[in-house]
Amino acid sequence: MKRKTVKKVKKQIRRTYKRRPKLVATLLIIILLLFVGAFVYLYSEGYLDSYIPENPEKPGFTLFEQDENGFYYYQTDYESGDYYFSAKNLTGEALAEELHEIINKDFNRKSYGEARYILAYSDRDPSNNNESVRGIYDNAVIATVWIGSGAGAWQREHVWPNSKLGIPRVNNNSKNQGSDLHNLRAITGINQTRSNRYFAAGSGVAKTVGSEGFYPGDDHKGDVARILFYMAIMYDFLTLTNDVSKLVNDPDTNYTLEGAYAGILDLLLEWHKEDPVDEFELQRNEFIYSGIAYDLNGKEITPQGNRNPFIDYPEYVHLIWEGKEIEDLLKPEVQELTFKMPNMPLLKIYYIKFTRENGYLV
Repeated sequence: MKRKTVKKVKKQIRRTYKRRPKLVATLLIIILLLFVGAFVYLYSEGYLDSYIPENPEKPGFTLFEQDENGFYYYQTDYESGDYYFSAKNLTGEALAEELHEIINKDFNRKSYGEARYILAYSDRDPSNNNESVRGIYDNAVIATVWIGSGAGAWQREHVWPNSKLGIPRVNNNSKNQGSDLHNLRAITGINQTRSNRYFAAGSGVAKTVGSEGFYPGDDHKGDVARILFYMAIMYDFLTLTNDVSKLVNDPDTNYTLEGAYAGILDLLLEWHKEDPVDEFELQRNEFIYSGIAYDLNGKEITPQGNRNPFIDYPEYVHLIWEGKEIEDLLKPEVQELTFKMPNMPLLKIYYIKFTRENGYLV
């Protein structure tokens, strides 16, 4: 049936061309111009220039789609009963308050001592088949069991520094913001280099910036940003700021609520776009939410039971801290363009539409 239709159309075109060659040539030029014009229009409106992730087996694969300026598109696949369903269509302060309620609802505090064993599971490195733990800042290869001293020893890094959490120095019995697993990462000797330095601009590998700043490395700056965003929403007495004077080491305010600041906020927003959510973060987020860990004696440790929203829905960052509205973050709809010329078959141009399921493009 299709072959007959194609033959019929070809025959009609040949017959028309023999009778009116100039008319056919003119119509073909018009169609070409319309096609080029449509392409230019769609490109200018953002239909064709959005970032499309590569194959996950290849380097550079990104799990969430971003526009040409790095903004994450708003996900619309909410369903009743979903963890974030009550946050649907919210922005600004209303979104921040709702996320605070969501991530506190089933929060099961873990002790700083238990964190030693949980990180041995949550921080496994998927790029190494989960056969080692990934160290923050320097990608150190760490054992999958807690080693507190001697060869292979590792520590628990407070990404939002302990001295800036508004509490005294933590101990293994502590169950507070200093033991929140989303803020703790496995780390080795670079822990001492970072100390309580604030995060500062840089490039390449992790390094100190001046005497007070620290650059977390190209591979970790986005992770750092999303952890700090989580902490600011989880604990409303913690504040992200651009005021560096509140971020530097100050013995008079360390370990007090007066010094409970982190940043630099504008820099963190840049890092969130430049270093997108990766498989390690998704896996770690899921384990903290639902994974079962075991201590060195085989005792079961239950999950912390909450998630980092800015890993699951990275667009929330734009809606809370950058003044964006949902309409600003919607991916443009794909349109069907139809052209009808005299004595010519109907011409339709279709554009492939990408949708999201479970965070992936399909």
